[in-house]
Amino acid sequence: MPRFSLLLLLLAGASLSACQTAAAAALPTPACPVSTPAVDTPPDDPNADPFGDGPWFITADRRLWAYWGSGWQAGPDGNKIIWIRPAGAQLEVTGRRLDGPADPLRAWVPDGYGTGFQVTAVYVPAAGCWEVTAEAGQSELRFTVMVAAADAAP
Repeated sequence: MPRFSLLLLLLAGASLSACQTAAAAALPTPACPVSTPAVDTPPDDPNADPFGDGPWFITADRRLWAYWGSGWQAGPDGNKIIWIRPAGAQLEVTGRRLDGPADPLRAWVPDGYGTGFQVTAVYVPAAGCWEVTAEAGQSELRFTVMVAAADAAP
């Protein structure tokens, strides 16, 4: 009888452990830690119309800005992003999905912008929570956004 009790106890423990593991897997994941854009006006640029008051993601040193607009969408059409950066500094944009597997985002940064104004195309391969990192000169801007599916309405 003690062996049967011990076996029953072991089976009950294994079953409880499996139930706890399944319950933990079913719990919702933490929400995307979306960055809050600022409403502010960047410095004027002689090669661009006035930029307006955003919304913008801005570094603490106020030298690198990214226009958020109405949000980004995943897919092959890309997203037109306006940047303000230190004049003439090379802009590099990278990103990774935080809430699941995906290829990294791609950015097309054309040449020919000698002042602080820079327009890019950013291609995000999948909808979800994305951390975007931009570097120009000595400034680094890092922000997190929720990217909609390509067919989602803004």
